[in-house]
Amino acid sequence: MQGDGTLWAMGDNTYGQLGDGTRTGKISPVSVASNVVAMAAGAMHSLFLKTNGTLWAMGYNGNGELGDGTNNSTNRPEEIVSSNVTAVAAGYFHSLFLKRDGSL
Repeated sequence: MQGDGTLWAMGDNTYGQLGDGTRTGKISPVSVASNVVAMAAGAMHSLFLKTNGTLWAMGYNGNGELGDGTNNSTNRPEEIVSSNVTAVAAGYFHSLFLKRDGSL
């Protein structure tokens, strides 16, 4: 993430975890999203939080780690929560987020 809130990604992209719409690894940074204030990466998935409090996710979803109610992986950022998210974290095959009301 640069000082202007742009999220950049590179590396393995087998499951679309870079969010650039492909499943091709990148050896140079690719721009993924703007207005980003936080991000987290699991084993094969990635998440980011935008300035408006929305939570986005992409990549492997075999264990439901994207939180969209499916087990379908995606190579593009997908909005998971529409507002009031203040923090995000990711583990190997799980994700967590904190909402403004203190709920986890």
